[in-house]
Amino acid sequence: MVGTTHKPGERSGVEPPYPPLKYAWYVIGVLFVATLLSQLDRQLPALLVKPIRAEFGISDTQFSFLQGYAFALFYTVAGLPFGWLIDRTVRRNLIIVGMVVWSVMTVLSGFAQNYNHLVLARMGVGIGEAVLAPAAYSIIADYVAPHRRGRAFSVYYLALAIGSGASLILGALIAHLVPEAGLALPFVGQMEQWRMTFLIAGAPGVILALIVLTIREPVRRDQATGKSKAEGTWMEFLRHLGRFKSTYSRVLTYPGVVAIIGYGNLAWAPTFFDRRFDIPTKTSGLIIGVLVAVGGLAGTLASGYISDRWAAKGVPAARLRVAMLAWLLVLPTVCAWSLVGTPWLSFLLLTLVVTGFGMAQAAAPTAVQEITPNRMRGKAVALYLLFGGLVGIGFGPMSIALVTDHVFKSDAALPYALALVGAPVSLLGLWLTWSGLKPYERTAQALRAEE
Repeated sequence: MVGTTHKPGERSGVEPPYPPLKYAWYVIGVLFVATLLSQLDRQLPALLVKPIRAEFGISDTQFSFLQGYAFALFYTVAGLPFGWLIDRTVRRNLIIVGMVVWSVMTVLSGFAQNYNHLVLARMGVGIGEAVLAPAAYSIIADYVAPHRRGRAFSVYYLALAIGSGASLILGALIAHLVPEAGLALPFVGQMEQWRMTFLIAGAPGVILALIVLTIREPVRRDQATGKSKAEGTWMEFLRHLGRFKSTYSRVLTYPGVVAIIGYGNLAWAPTFFDRRFDIPTKTSGLIIGVLVAVGGLAGTLASGYISDRWAAKGVPAARLRVAMLAWLLVLPTVCAWSLVGTPWLSFLLLTLVVTGFGMAQAAAPTAVQEITPNRMRGKAVALYLLFGGLVGIGFGPMSIALVTDHVFKSDAALPYALALVGAPVSLLGLWLTWSGLKPYERTAQALRAEE
């Protein structure tokens, strides 16, 4: 592998060439696999609603806390100090530590003896995963030239779509292959099927951490030329946000709204097909997993292609405009997929929801990078992940459970809860992106004029 190493913060006065494209794609590939595994560990509980509820005697709302806020609170809060570290230290090493932590905590989830143990393990998974996304975005931005970043980020973001789908497929395959009574493991004893799922999902992460060691820390672009400070302080970053508050109030908020749709619907989709159409989760998990992978793949690739094409043509606010296009696809389908009367049509509409979700989600990091100076990107990404985690990953699954448990007060009302949450949230997302187009373009022009 060919690449040039630089010490963090090194300045030469001349913009160094970007590393060879082949090596940049290798780095993206390694980060892709790391993100794939993180999604496996994050999404897996969606297939285990029934056995976990039966094991610990919990409600939909309690399970939604396990799937959502138990992970999201620590994922988002830990992201803030990690964002500070990412802008100051070796990002690759932070990723390695995070991978080991979240993998070990996923394995420990399989040994939980009560609900509180499982909540604590999910908190640990959130802390470990908090470093990956902001560090990966920052590394990719320093490895890939600006005119290729839309495609680079969209390829990296495929891991989110494929990981979400693969987690469902993996869980479903384990349900088919592992006896319902579980397996007896040496030195451990009998492990139930759902516990084996956590063990199998968590183990590969420790091995992959060794591969991440092969990534070389790239030079930070605007530090190499001495055009900017070696690091951006939180005070400087907050001043930047205040200067462009009309833009950032939308660009940092809309990913959280997207996450409500994505994480909320995917968290309950296997349970929905079980309750509505009597399709077992081990069957629906395979189908949904494939559809999520296909829809996410299509949406993510389309997002990167359209984003780069519009940007090359000089379309105003091209990076954010892609997200608005995505909401036009999400709005009608998220209102309908859980209400139609046939499973095949429901699966089809859910695929379109995931496609739009993938488009909007993949557009977010590119949009944030374009309007944020390099030295502040770790903080910017950490902040939008904070909103996305607290609002989306946390409240997405819980919002639906709260409607089911406290509005309709019936597990059978899950289809109506999904639609009742999806409609207003999608309208809000559409408004945020549409109203943000002009402020976004003004911000991008102002930063380009200062370069």
